[in-house]
Amino acid sequence: MRKVWCLFDQMIALENMLNAWHQFRKGKRHKKDVQHFERYIEDFIFQLHEDLVTLRYQHGPYQHFYVFDPQKRYISKACVRDRLVHQMLYTTLSEVFDKTFFFHSFSCRVGKGTHAGVDQLHKILKKVSKNGKQACFALKMDVQRFFDSVDHAILKNLLHKRVHDSRVRCIADRIIDSFGTYSTNQRRIGLPLGNVTSQLFANVYLHELDQFIKHNLQQKYYLRYCDDFIVVAHEKTQLTALIEPIQTFLAQTLRLTLHPKKIILSNMHQGIDFLGYVLFLHHRLLRTRTKRRMKRRLKEQYTAYLQHKIDPNHMDQCLQSYLGILSHANSHYLAQSLKNAYWIRETKTNSMLATHPAGSRGKSPGNSA
Repeated sequence: MRKVWCLFDQMIALENMLNAWHQFRKGKRHKKDVQHFERYIEDFIFQLHEDLVTLRYQHGPYQHFYVFDPQKRYISKACVRDRLVHQMLYTTLSEVFDKTFFFHSFSCRVGKGTHAGVDQLHKILKKVSKNGKQACFALKMDVQRFFDSVDHAILKNLLHKRVHDSRVRCIADRIIDSFGTYSTNQRRIGLPLGNVTSQLFANVYLHELDQFIKHNLQQKYYLRYCDDFIVVAHEKTQLTALIEPIQTFLAQTLRLTLHPKKIILSNMHQGIDFLGYVLFLHHRLLRTRTKRRMKRRLKEQYTAYLQHKIDPNHMDQCLQSYLGILSHANSHYLAQSLKNAYWIRETKTNSMLATHPAGSRGKSPGNSA
């Protein structure tokens, strides 16, 4: 069994730093900042190791930008050096905390994820309804502006309860303090959406909510994915009675609030909307908004393909990822239509390219049609 006192030594071991680097760079090797770091990786790794050992490490500034996925989100991106430290801390603390989390916490954990969460919820619905023989309701809730509202002092206290190595605490505290604003009562709040550590910190923070709902409110059929959570029961009144105590707990213990427009009580016969899918007793469908977003993105990718901005392999990977999402729902006809649309266009494109000499391909196939 690993000793708590050597947690920091294990985290900064050169072998673990290199493993963290290989984990971090997955899917990012085409990025210029990642390529630059890799070009001088020995120098950077040894200097970072020295700064960590002596606790001279200080977190750098963030680069800020917006993404639309599907709504407008404010993303804060740290430099490669800091993101490598994030990956090291994430790996180390995951080993400490993951075993303490509830089984029905599905966000950013090995063997979990959205599809596992949807599968588990489907099993719960069938169990509670006795395979459709009894009434079944679900109460879905969402924490309002969760990442913007995380209280630094509360988060640090929760981390320190289980992390007893002062050096690991120091690095974690510096990452937490590297971002945030001050609330109206001058408490430091906020976590950046771009940090891998933010996902782990979210699970540590909301584990308190998990315990309250499972132990204090004694709700057996409860499931959470990040700040979205759902409770299933036979009776409407049983679920509506949970709203006030959950609101009080969040406000008093975690300084959070429920999103007033996202407290939704649903009947299973009408469909339970969760994590992009709408679940019924014997089938599930992709949420309409998710389908629209999928079609829009696929169209954008295909346009980029026609303009030679992405290659056929990238286009195929994009299509296959969407088909993978559809494979978890009863969406055979939609999946078939996407495949047909892609291959028909591909055939047309190849035909058009074949009719033009190589020197005339300056215009995209879409423009020449």
